[in-house]
Amino acid sequence: MKVTETHIETLIKQAQFLKTDRGNFDSHWQEIAEVMYPEHANFTYTAAPGEKRNSKVFDSVPIHANQLLASGLFSLLTSSANPWFHIVPVDATLMNIREISLYLNEVSKIMYHEINNPVAGFSSAVHEGYLEYGAFGNLIILVEEHLKQSALRFLSLPLYECYFIENAEGIVDTLYREYTRTAGFLMRKFGVDNLSEKVKKLIADDKLDTKVKSIHVILPRDMIDHYSLKSTDLPFASLYIDMENKHLMHESGFHELPFMAARFYKSTHETYGRGCGSTALPDTKMLMRVAQVTIRAAQKTVDPPIILPDSGFLRPLRTIPGGLNYYQRGRLNSKRDIDILPTGNPGLGVDYSKLLHEKIREVFFVDQLQLNTGPQMTATEVLQRTEEKLRLLGPLLGRVQTELLGPIVQRVYGLLNRAGKLPEQPAIMQGVPLKIIYTSPIARAQEQVEANGLMRACLLYTSPSPRDLSTSRMPSSA
Repeated sequence: MKVTETHIETLIKQAQFLKTDRGNFDSHWQEIAEVMYPEHANFTYTAAPGEKRNSKVFDSVPIHANQLLASGLFSLLTSSANPWFHIVPVDATLMNIREISLYLNEVSKIMYHEINNPVAGFSSAVHEGYLEYGAFGNLIILVEEHLKQSALRFLSLPLYECYFIENAEGIVDTLYREYTRTAGFLMRKFGVDNLSEKVKKLIADDKLDTKVKSIHVILPRDMIDHYSLKSTDLPFASLYIDMENKHLMHESGFHELPFMAARFYKSTHETYGRGCGSTALPDTKMLMRVAQVTIRAAQKTVDPPIILPDSGFLRPLRTIPGGLNYYQRGRLNSKRDIDILPTGNPGLGVDYSKLLHEKIREVFFVDQLQLNTGPQMTATEVLQRTEEKLRLLGPLLGRVQTELLGPIVQRVYGLLNRAGKLPEQPAIMQGVPLKIIYTSPIARAQEQVEANGLMRACLLYTSPSPRDLSTSRMPSSA
């Protein structure tokens, strides 16, 4: 299907509508970013490179809590130290067949190796995504093929650049990414011949640093030619458009959805998610206010304002640290000619800040992600605490697996299979449906919780009833 000028204008209008329609979210996320993730505080304005972005931060606990959440999710869900998934048949009994077992074990091993290839950038991309996931409640990962090095490439797309649309099933399958790039960048990426006439003139005039606003649109195609090998006929279209000049710079496609848009939790009638940052924002704003007041109180306590005798107070009254104020003799109840002005108690602010710290850490699941805490605990106590913590993380992990981890594994499998990096599928595997088993630390902990519940149920079933205990004979003492 040929992309016409009418299609391009429609896509540009759609991108502008999505940006305007998300204004309330952008304003909300800007408030969150300024105190929890300052590096990405670009929702309502674009910060200059190197600009100071932490001017509203007076206490770093919310930033640290978000970083701990991101690190915890990475280590417990997608750790590079241990495999976190395995491909198995839907019918588990088929794993008893040696040929199937060997093939799927080899496939899982190759996929895990390619994902953790340093060239792919999986660890850095996913960790950056987790930072946005906790703060803003949304995460976008793009999985591409690194053609020059025949490997995978993972990119974390910043939320302030991305706008997405759900399909009728509630799955995000359309992405609009609006960003600004230089004319030189567009020349290197797409070639001079594919650029608009105005951008070509910029390049000819050696104005390579001139910024050009562009959008990258990924959406499902209405008409699919299953017999065509052209990238422009694949199920998902990829369009790079020069917004300012309404010019299509590049068109290609993907066999499967190349991006993953995960939501922390979301309201029924909203497309975008909300994260821990939304819940912790009131306490965080209060914490910043308390921190400001406490800092001033501490300054006054360490370097208090001084009162001096004079014919009377001279205005204005100076309450800053080390401020000098004059009073009329005999009119102030002071035993000394020179005295200090009474100040507040910064200890109260410190105590209240600690209370807010605990509330913010609870919102970011800091305690729940630290599964093995507490000194001198028995094995039973460890299991009970782990079970209690995982109950709170259950809904979160379910959405992560559905919207992020599962699509990543499917996308990687498709890319490696088409690149010829997976072993040849045995004949016995033809038509066998497959599924993903997660083997991350937190997935194993959940399985252990289920096993513990089954074990307790068996013990309860096999233990004697109180009546049996009362009627049983005790052994006679010698």
